[in-house]
Amino acid sequence: MTQKGQHSHYNVKFLKGYGFSVSVKDNKLVLKNNYDPFKESESEEWFINNLPYEKIVLSGKGYVSTEAMSLLNQHNRNLILLDTYGKPVSMINGVMESNTATKYRMAQYDTFRDTEKRRYLSKQIVKAKLQSQIRFLKSVERTDLNLGIETLEGNLRQVSIRSELGLEAGSGRAYFIEYSKLIPERHGFVSRNQSSQKISKRTASDVINGLLNYGYSVLAGEISKYINGMGLDAYFGFYHKEHISFQPLVYDLIEPFRWLVDYSAYMLANETNKEHRIYKKDYAFTKEGLVVLDYNLIRRFLELLERTFQKERRYASKHGAKTKDGLKSCHEITIAKIAVQNLVEFCTGKQKEFRI
Repeated sequence: MTQKGQHSHYNVKFLKGYGFSVSVKDNKLVLKNNYDPFKESESEEWFINNLPYEKIVLSGKGYVSTEAMSLLNQHNRNLILLDTYGKPVSMINGVMESNTATKYRMAQYDTFRDTEKRRYLSKQIVKAKLQSQIRFLKSVERTDLNLGIETLEGNLRQVSIRSELGLEAGSGRAYFIEYSKLIPERHGFVSRNQSSQKISKRTASDVINGLLNYGYSVLAGEISKYINGMGLDAYFGFYHKEHISFQPLVYDLIEPFRWLVDYSAYMLANETNKEHRIYKKDYAFTKEGLVVLDYNLIRRFLELLERTFQKERRYASKHGAKTKDGLKSCHEITIAKIAVQNLVEFCTGKQKEFRI
């Protein structure tokens, strides 16, 4: 966590409040934070090559200059605009310039029109999501989760023969029943407020659901950057093809990586350090019973999420130098990027299987 009195130089910067701004002055990017109306705004200035942030998350009513957007896009830095409740409003990525982008996109469309291939990809996505949920629940080593883990493992074995939509919906309910056991009762979390398959107008009614909203949105921003970087069409998904959602392909490819957000929320919910744990002063409720999170809580969570993204695990990647066992140490978020590359190679026929 950030030390008291010091600036955070994690890969993520969170700007919130009335009057925040991202602009350029004297060739420097100026980040103005205005999250506390009773204090003077905080400001940082960086030459773009020294900017320590890979992504800038914005929430509130502020200003982003076109010059700043251009500068950030040219250097592959992500701008993610969220509403008050952590739902994505816009993800700003640079325009793709590549001789292969058109080829990749046409291959994506051809794959989308192929019913057999589309069904195969859909099942692979659900399979990967179930595997990630099982791996996460097993990692906490709680015996009271065993029944739910067995249910998910049973569903995993049926992916090839059952409808993936019905299977995923039932698995999602089973997963969050077990996940709720990991969250202390004081946080009021019972289950996920909304469907994980699409963006809806329903918002969080407890602090954990609020954090999950922010986390899933930032994860979607990361995946969106990779998809646009490869030149794919984010609005043509394979699993979420029939859902009116925010960029269906993005929500296809975040499914196996949602556990990174779940893990981060679980860690923060169980934090014992007095400086970093969740307090009731960190959030408030509207008249409708919807939760609004304090700036510092969101910042702490996004910094924790960024550290989770950067965790390494052994992974069977065919990219990079070969190792004796075929496994390499990869950042979790890098594995998400590899998944996008694997999708491209499946669509273009370079590989016969798609795996995550």
